[in-house]
Amino acid sequence: MKKVGFGIIGCGGISNYFHIPELKEVKEAKIVAVADIKPNRAKLTAKRFKIKSWHSDYLELLERDDVDAVVVATPHSVHAKIAVDAIEAGKHVIIQKPMCTNVRDANSIVEAARRHNDLKVMVLPFVYFDSPPFDYARDLIKKESIGRICMARSRVAHGGPEKYQEDVTRMFGEEKSCWFFDSEIAHGGALLDLGVYAISQLVYLLGKAKAVSAFVAILDKPAEVDDNNALILEMANGALSVVESSWTQVATLEGTALYGTKGTVLLNYFNTPVMVYKRMEASWIIPTVAKEKEPQHTHRHFVRCILENLQPVGSPEDGRHVIEIMEAAYESAKTGRTIRLKA
Repeated sequence: MKKVGFGIIGCGGISNYFHIPELKEVKEAKIVAVADIKPNRAKLTAKRFKIKSWHSDYLELLERDDVDAVVVATPHSVHAKIAVDAIEAGKHVIIQKPMCTNVRDANSIVEAARRHNDLKVMVLPFVYFDSPPFDYARDLIKKESIGRICMARSRVAHGGPEKYQEDVTRMFGEEKSCWFFDSEIAHGGALLDLGVYAISQLVYLLGKAKAVSAFVAILDKPAEVDDNNALILEMANGALSVVESSWTQVATLEGTALYGTKGTVLLNYFNTPVMVYKRMEASWIIPTVAKEKEPQHTHRHFVRCILENLQPVGSPEDGRHVIEIMEAAYESAKTGRTIRLKA
C-alpha cells in the first residue's frame, strides 16, 4: 500500500497535541521526519513519537525524497515563507491557521500553489467545517428553509494562550514564555489566533465579505497584540455578520448563529448539536444530524486528496480571503474607517 511520507515543520504544541497523533492514526500516512529551529524540540518530539529523523533546519527536511508532504506548524509570521519553500520543493502542504499574517504573504502562497497546481495545498481551519452540522446548516441556507440570511454572528474565545504555552515549554524543559504575546513573532493577537475560526466559519457558510469595520484592544494581557476584538462584516450577499474573539474569557464559549427571515440556526463545530428555530413551528428543535467525522478527518481527508487527486477543503484562495478580512480589520481599527475589500 502506498503511504504518503510526511514531514512536520514546527514541533510545538499544535504538532505534539494534534497533527502528529492524528497523522499516526492514518494508515496511508507515515511521518518520516520532524524539524524545528530549536534542536531539542525536534529531537524530543522525534523520540516521543518514535520518528526516525529530525532536523534543526526545515530546508534539510524539504530536500528529503521520502517526504511527500509537510505540515507547516510554526509561529504565524513564518508560515508563508516555509509554505512557499515547501511548494517550490515539490511537497504537498497543510498550513496551520492562520495561513499567514498579511495579504502580501497570502498572495505569495496563492501564486506558488498556482505555479505547482499538481500539488495539494490545504489551509486550515476550513476542513474542520466539512462536517454534518455545517453540511446541515449549508443545506438550510441553500434551500432557504430559514429564509434569507440577514444577520450572522460567530464568536470564538478562551482565557488566553499563556497556560497552553506554559505546558509546551514545560514539556521541553524550557523557560516559560509565550510567543503569542510578541508582536514581532505573532504579528497579531486574538484575531489571528481565534478570530480566524469565526471568520472562516462565516465565509464557509455565507460566502465572501465586501467590507469590514472593527475595534481591537489590549485590555488585560501583558501583550503587544490585541486580546479582544469585535468586527462587523458586510457580506457580498448583503447580510451583516458580527465576529468576536477574545483571550480574556473565563468560561470557554464558542458559537455561530445565522438569523434568517424565517428562522434561526445555532451551531458550533466543537461538538455542539445544531439547534434550529423556525417561525412556523415557533419552537427550538435539535434535528437529527449524523455524528461528527472521526478525529483524524483533517489528515485523512488530505491524504485521500493526494492519493486520489482530489481538491482539499480550504484552498489558498479561501485562506487569502480570510487574511484580507483580518488585515482590513486591523486597518479599520487603526484608522476608524470602514474598509472595503477588493472584489
